[in-house]
Amino acid sequence: MSVPAAYLVVILVWSTTPLGVQWSSQGLSPVAGALSRMFLAALLGWTAARLLKVAVPWHRQALKIYAVSNIGLFVGLICVYIGASYISSGMISVLFGLSPIASAILSRYFLREPPFSVSRWMAVLLGLCGLVISFSQSVMLTGNSYLGFLLVGFGMLCFSISGILIKREPFDMHPLAQTVGSLTLATPLYAFSGLFLGLEVESLTLRTVAAILYLTVFGSFIGFFCYFYILKHMRASSVALVTMVTPVLAISLGVYFNGEAVTPNLVIGALLICACLLLFYWGDKLVARAAVDTRSANLEK
Repeated sequence: MSVPAAYLVVILVWSTTPLGVQWSSQGLSPVAGALSRMFLAALLGWTAARLLKVAVPWHRQALKIYAVSNIGLFVGLICVYIGASYISSGMISVLFGLSPIASAILSRYFLREPPFSVSRWMAVLLGLCGLVISFSQSVMLTGNSYLGFLLVGFGMLCFSISGILIKREPFDMHPLAQTVGSLTLATPLYAFSGLFLGLEVESLTLRTVAAILYLTVFGSFIGFFCYFYILKHMRASSVALVTMVTPVLAISLGVYFNGEAVTPNLVIGALLICACLLLFYWGDKLVARAAVDTRSANLEK
C-alpha cells in the first residue's frame, strides 16, 4: 500500500469515527460498545495475520509497543466513548483538530525536535482561541458539556502521546502485527474496565449493530493498520495533520445523518483551528519567502 492511499483511508475513517462512536453506544454502555468493537477487530486481525502469514511477536519489546499503542487505543478511546454522550460528534472532531499542535509540542520534548518559531506560537494561540469559541456555545446548551470536553480533550492528548512514543521505539514491526497485538491487548483491558464502568446492554438497534461492525472493520482494523503504516513512514506531527481535514467532514456527517445543530461558534472555531494548522506548518515558509521578496525588491532599488 502506498503512503498517500493509507493517508486518505485514515482521513475517511477518522472523519466518520465520531459519529460511529455515538451510534455504537446507543442502547448499551460506552464500554460495552468499545469492547465489542475491539474484540471483533482482534478476531478479524488474527484471521488476516494467519492468511497473510504475518507473525505477531510477543517478546518484551513487542509488548512495550503494544502497551504504548494502548495509551491511545485504550486510555484515549475509552475517554472519547464516555465523553461522546455529552458533546456532539462535530465537537469531538474539532477537539481532535488540535492534535497536530499537541503532537508537535510533545515532540519538541520527547523527540528533541527544534524549538518553535514565533509564527508557530501564534498558531498555537490561534488554535486555543478557536477551541474556546467552539466550546463556549456548547456550555450554554448543557452543563454536562464540561465533562465531555475534558474527557475527549484528554483522549486527544493520549492519542498524541501514543503516536510520539511509538515513533521513539527503535523496534521495526509490521503494521499488521502491531495492529493485531495492540487490539489483542486492548480487549481484556476494556473487559476489565467494564467491571467498574458497566457493560449494560439495554437494546440493540440495527443502526447500533451497523455502527459497531463499521468501527470493527474500518475504525479499528483497517483504520489502525493504515495509521500504524503511515506513522512508520512519516513524522508523528505530520500524521496528526489528518485532523485538519476531518472536522469539516465530521461536522457535515453529524448534521446530515444525526441531525446535529451547527452553531456559528462551532463553524468559526473549526475555521480558526484550520487556519491555526495552516499557520503552524506553513507560516515559517511564508515569512521566509516574504523576507526574500523584500530583500530582492530592495536590491532592485
